[in-house]
Amino acid sequence: MPPVVRPFRGVSAEDRRATRRGQLLEAALDVLGDHGRDGFTMTAVCRRAKLTERYFYESFANRDELLIALFDELAGRVSEQVLRAAAEVPADAGVATRYAAALRPMIGAMVADPRQARAYVECFTSDLLREHRAQVVRTFAAVITEQVLALSGTPARARVEATALLLIGGIHEVLHGWLTGAVELTEEELVAEFAGIGANLTERLILP
Repeated sequence: MPPVVRPFRGVSAEDRRATRRGQLLEAALDVLGDHGRDGFTMTAVCRRAKLTERYFYESFANRDELLIALFDELAGRVSEQVLRAAAEVPADAGVATRYAAALRPMIGAMVADPRQARAYVECFTSDLLREHRAQVVRTFAAVITEQVLALSGTPARARVEATALLLIGGIHEVLHGWLTGAVELTEEELVAEFAGIGANLTERLILP
């Protein structure tokens, strides 16, 4: 018979584990944001979270698993913001307006929190996260695909999906360049460029 785990000060063991996991993820973002992947160690994360290694292994098998979890957490946050912004755009809004509304949360999150910007740059070049990055691209491309098909039922889905992948993949490349200083545009200029390119590609698909 398994031992009975009693609540501590009214907080269940499961909730305490979830809280510690959240502390480790937040500390991981701090460490990655401050020191990059070279300084991203279990010891550094535990020290920042003020937790022992015992609690690290309670949630993660190793540093790589933590990095994957952090990337997925950040990607999930941004995805929610983008989807919410896209859903709030008026039905009669222009295509460029739709793109701009969806892109602002993604870019704005990195401007507002330099840790997220550094984490994005670090994760972008990680071989470990290649498939996770690809999944994020596919998720955003699927959103664009459905929105374009809703504007007009005439384009073949395969054409729309290919164009959406091209657009989102390009956005991630340019965003990486912007964050590392290779692309010299303001935040609004970047949003406007992305929105304009997206609108042009979309119009190419839906116009006869």
